[in-house]
Amino acid sequence: MAGAATLLLAVGGAVLGLAGPANAHNYLIASTPAVDGTLTALPKSFEITTNDKLLDIGGTGSGFAFRIVGPDGRYHEDGCVAIDGPSMTTAASLGASGKYQVEWQIVSADGHTVSDQYPFTWTAPAGFAAAKGSVKPPACAKSGSAGSDTTTGTASGSSDSSASDALFIGAGGIVVVGAVVAVLLLVRRRPAPAPDADDADGTDG
Repeated sequence: MAGAATLLLAVGGAVLGLAGPANAHNYLIASTPAVDGTLTALPKSFEITTNDKLLDIGGTGSGFAFRIVGPDGRYHEDGCVAIDGPSMTTAASLGASGKYQVEWQIVSADGHTVSDQYPFTWTAPAGFAAAKGSVKPPACAKSGSAGSDTTTGTASGSSDSSASDALFIGAGGIVVVGAVVAVLLLVRRRPAPAPDADDADGTDG
């Protein structure tokens, strides 16, 4: 029984050890534009970089979004995103100088959706041709790419998918139950102790 208890503790520890990484969502480590930063020249693209590889199932960009909202509330992106390892990029476009807002959403390596937003300041250089932007978030023209309906653009912080947690917990429970059954079968199959010699010949004392 002591051995069975040790085995159960070991299995339980393994399951709990796996649960830690499964709940570790990607987080922002770098971005263009920088958080609360100031842009004085239009970059080739805007970029969000996280601490781990992004989960882009089928290469469709489903669940990803990258929005640039101007001071007039207009959107300055084409709705298309490109995912490469831990980074997501979109074509850069800006209007007149002022305070802008980046709204982004990614699918974390653990399968959870994470979204956030941050401000930056745009100081247009002389002679810059300001883009008009659009009233509504545009959808990507490419087939199967992330459209404007992937996020509301107002969510802040992380939004977790309970389905992934439920599947992981369920799998962990199956492992534990299987271990318990195996231990019980081993205990039941242990041979019974041999009878004492006194008991065998019917004598006592």
